[in-house]
Amino acid sequence: MASSTSGAGSNSDAIRYQNYLSQLERQQDAEIRDVEDEHKEKLTHLVDGHSNQESQIQKDYHIQISDEAETMEKKLALTRERNNILISQERDRGEKESDRVRTQYQQKIENEKKVGDEQLARMQDYYKKSAEELHRQYTKEQTREIQKGRTS
Repeated sequence: MASSTSGAGSNSDAIRYQNYLSQLERQQDAEIRDVEDEHKEKLTHLVDGHSNQESQIQKDYHIQISDEAETMEKKLALTRERNNILISQERDRGEKESDRVRTQYQQKIENEKKVGDEQLARMQDYYKKSAEELHRQYTKEQTREIQKGRTS
């Protein structure tokens, strides 16, 4: 009876541990999504700014004389190039940050899992030793009773 209770406790600990790991993974996923959403918003803002600048430059192009139009065309090309560089840099920063957070949480989960596995192994060893000791005592008691029966 005591052995089944200890097994249920160990099983319950394992389930709680698995639930804890699942919760950590969900938290990690949520935080990664938040970081990715933040970077998507920044990218959208940069693209919108780029589109607004482009629209303004095109409007000015139609109003100005031919020489100014050429100048504006060059500025537009430079703006596009600069904004493309900014977008690319922001995307790279976002990906690096996302990877860093993902790696950090993965390491944290692995560490927690390692600690949990070690605790579980110690508990299993403890319960195994306890069961063996109970079995030895039971066997010893049975031997005494058999010897008592022979002497009486």
